[in-house]
Amino acid sequence: MMKQQLPLCVGIVCVTAIIITMIICKVSLETIFGLIIGLMIIAFVVANLIDL
Repeated sequence: MMKQQLPLCVGIVCVTAIIITMIICKVSLETIFGLIIGLMIIAFVVANLIDL
């Protein structure tokens, strides 16, 4: 049960961090979307490594 809730928690933390970064740094949406895609790829790889 814990393993399935972990990605959700990580996702919430990432989204919160991105929103805070946007507010503080006034970063453009293009940069944010680039970061989100990068984070999603990293999270996907990490999730697969955990499963192994």
